[in-house]
Amino acid sequence: MMQRTAGLILLLILIAQALSQVAPSQPDAYLKDAAISEAEGSIHLVAYSPRPLAQALDALQRKYGWVVDYEDPRYVSKVDVTELADPLRGPKPRLLPVGGRFEAGFPMPTGEVSAEAAKDTEEKALRLVVDAYNHSRNAGQFEVRKSRAGDLFVVGVAAHDSKGALAAQKAIFDTPITLVRAKRNGTDAIQLICRRVTARTGVPLNLGVSPRILLDHNPVTAGGTRVAARELLLQVLSQTRSPCYWRLLFDPDSKGYFLDIHAVPATKAPPAPTPPATAPPAKNPS
Repeated sequence: MMQRTAGLILLLILIAQALSQVAPSQPDAYLKDAAISEAEGSIHLVAYSPRPLAQALDALQRKYGWVVDYEDPRYVSKVDVTELADPLRGPKPRLLPVGGRFEAGFPMPTGEVSAEAAKDTEEKALRLVVDAYNHSRNAGQFEVRKSRAGDLFVVGVAAHDSKGALAAQKAIFDTPITLVRAKRNGTDAIQLICRRVTARTGVPLNLGVSPRILLDHNPVTAGGTRVAARELLLQVLSQTRSPCYWRLLFDPDSKGYFLDIHAVPATKAPPAPTPPATAPPAKNPS
């Protein structure tokens, strides 16, 4: 009897631990920002949100200036979503990616390094972070991609299907679309890309948050025949007066995507060093 009781207690503990690794028991437990700590050339990162990998990328950008685009997979399974009460929506809860806690670590060289070495460090660290995420219990599977120009992307490539099995997905921005090459303002060009992707895939894609003043008053020339949507978006954003990056976020409620675009914050110049105090000239004893 005692052995059966002990076995039952052990089973309950294991179940509780598994659930705690998948989703937070309280939304208040989410971190506002991922935490980064440094010690002896090693970096430790902790994120805890509905999208912990995206939260980690945001923290790495603020800390080290690493600008990386991020794209959600499609979360269509109950395994990958959770309900969150939203007073603005009334009794109907809001659906979010299940999220949870995520930790990763990577080495960071000390001292001054060349620009090439710094970029290599960024890519290696990013691959370690994504690999750690893929081995965690959080929703979705991701991969790091690199453009010919050296831009880095974290792209969702798998999630659980409607039957609860992990299934590969084609990234929505891999969709080939045709856009007549013409001069447009940035906002119009991006919205046209979104409409083309929606028409090709049947998955709603809408422009969400964006620096409208920057995009509305910035003429761009972009287009191509059967070009990946991601490539066309890069064409547009490469012509803005300020560098930008994106977060392509899947909304489980509408079963569609929102494309959020952000301008890269300007780096503040370090304060000028204070000149050393000089002693007043000595008086002539005469």
